[in-house]
Amino acid sequence: MKRLLLIDFRKYSHNRTFWTLGILYLVLMVFVFVVIQSFLNHAVINAGKNSSVAIPQFSLYSFPYVWHNLAYLAGFFKIFLALIVIIFVTNEFQYKTIRQNVMSGMSRTEFIGSKIIFAGMIALAATLILLLSGGILGLANTEKITFVSVFSQMQFVAAYFLEIFTFLLLALLFAFVLQKQGLAIGIFALYYYVLEPILGYRLPAHVARYLPVKSITHLIDVPNSALMKLFGVQFRTTISMADVVACFTYSLLFSVLIYLYLKNRDL
Repeated sequence: MKRLLLIDFRKYSHNRTFWTLGILYLVLMVFVFVVIQSFLNHAVINAGKNSSVAIPQFSLYSFPYVWHNLAYLAGFFKIFLALIVIIFVTNEFQYKTIRQNVMSGMSRTEFIGSKIIFAGMIALAATLILLLSGGILGLANTEKITFVSVFSQMQFVAAYFLEIFTFLLLALLFAFVLQKQGLAIGIFALYYYVLEPILGYRLPAHVARYLPVKSITHLIDVPNSALMKLFGVQFRTTISMADVVACFTYSLLFSVLIYLYLKNRDL
């Protein structure tokens, strides 16, 4: 595993595009985390100007709710991480580096393993950004900080890692099968935004719920935040074990499909 990590680290550590995309993602995430609370408070106050009942300001980032809120918000940006995976995996085919790796003694299984680890490292980095942002914002927005309040909902951080990792493996599958960068990005986006939603609409709800993207995004439900409570709306505040199992199952399935596809394919 260490050897596979070192091989990919050498490939990406000096790649300007990789670092540019990574920094852009970091800046975008932090910017959204910082401004979204002020934006929502401002919107709610403006909407309630003509109301006879005063609408109080609320915090998305007080402990322990910060973990669920941030994990849900961050989930909207996972498509950006998927594009990073697709770009760099399809580059392996475009520039024939996969052929060079195999000719140099790396097995196909090891090559696939290196890309799965690559996806895992990106998911881990995104999770660390979430963890650090949540810690800072939680400390800044919580009046009374206790051990229980800080750690009681951190299961959403682990769920976020699983959500991102499973989604990146799906992107990895598209990259391995299609191999051409523009085609892989286009078909993946088409499936994500159009095809699966249409398929989900036509299938029974209990079946559509377990489609790949639906299962992944359903892992972290809409937070039952103070904003939702103002409007009397209630959402799930726990993580369903069925969704966890579905994500683990899809992670294994995507990995096996990649292996089966590449096993006997001409490089």
